[in-house]
Amino acid sequence: MSSRQDTRWVAVFVAVIAGCVGAAQIGKVAAALSVVIADLDLTLVEGGLVVSLFTLTTALSGAVFGIFADRFGHLRLAVLGLLISAAGAFAGAFSSGAPALFATRVIEGVGFTLAVVSLPPLVSAAASVRDRPLAMGLWGAFMPGGIGLMMLVSPPVLFAFGWRGQWTGVGWALVAIALVLWLTCRQDDGPGRRDSRGLKVIGAAVLKPGPLLLFGCFACYSAMYVPLTSFFTTILITQKQVALDVAAWIGAPVVASNIVGNMSAGWLVRRGTAPHRLLAVAFVVMGIAGCMVFLAPTPVWMKAVFGLAFSAFGGLIPGTLFILAPGLAAHPAQIAALSGLLLQGAGVGQTLGPVLVSAGVEAAGSWSVGGLAMLAAAAAGLVLSRRLVPGREAG
Repeated sequence: MSSRQDTRWVAVFVAVIAGCVGAAQIGKVAAALSVVIADLDLTLVEGGLVVSLFTLTTALSGAVFGIFADRFGHLRLAVLGLLISAAGAFAGAFSSGAPALFATRVIEGVGFTLAVVSLPPLVSAAASVRDRPLAMGLWGAFMPGGIGLMMLVSPPVLFAFGWRGQWTGVGWALVAIALVLWLTCRQDDGPGRRDSRGLKVIGAAVLKPGPLLLFGCFACYSAMYVPLTSFFTTILITQKQVALDVAAWIGAPVVASNIVGNMSAGWLVRRGTAPHRLLAVAFVVMGIAGCMVFLAPTPVWMKAVFGLAFSAFGGLIPGTLFILAPGLAAHPAQIAALSGLLLQGAGVGQTLGPVLVSAGVEAAGSWSVGGLAMLAAAAAGLVLSRRLVPGREAG
């Protein structure tokens, strides 16, 4: 961790923006999924795989990638990850069918995972001790920031260039931010650690009750957040016959409102609110509001309102979890491993959630089935969050 007195806010913001551009790989699908499904003649389950395969690598190896970042250097792997993700986006623009698109989404996901487990230590290194909670709270907003912004800019891009042009544009944005990140954060990157005993210590740090509870909470959260935000515009289009551009513009604030929760989490925890209470409230609101979004009788304006509540309160969860994670690190070198574990939990939810929801919806022939998935994931998250009461998570 940094010992400097002053926070290098430029480096913090560049790292957060890099995370946002990485998350645009999710937002582009959320905005264009119905177009991609129509163009490539995909089933709804295949559309769910387009969403889920991106996070497959994160689900399988987030913590391992975090250990690699700790060993070989956070900036190096962050830049490499952004460039790999860009290569996947460029290749995906030439996909002629589902298999090719699936393969390129996995490549995008590998790069995304490398980047987002390597960026939090750069944020931490650029921040002073006093400003570190605020800086990490900003980092926690990278996912909704990137997804929401992508959904806002997607309608005109899709109209002018189609989904393939959108894929290419995101690829160039990733290349550009990789260059800016390298030029901005070089002084905040350590040389990496090559002690194998250190790797064992770092690996052991994630196999404890506290970190594993954070993993489970993030998995439950993402199993709700990603399916709802990814399918939100498709729900409006297919269930309520809303035009594509209107649906995307309604969906963008829903995604972006998650930032409010992320930022509020840091402020509330700093003022003494118990983290497990924030998590409990968030899971309850997400479960109820998410169910209402999926239910067919809910009118469009109510879907928008419930979607905003779902996302805003849901933002309390990643914001709180990213605040808690550094406190579980016995050494600065463990931060990326713990961040990787959190993101691995997110990846599990992001991978399973869309597939299970889309499979259930396709089998039942109704989006309303998705509401049951929201309630189930919320209940599981509520149970796990209660274990985060100080002193209880060690049991």
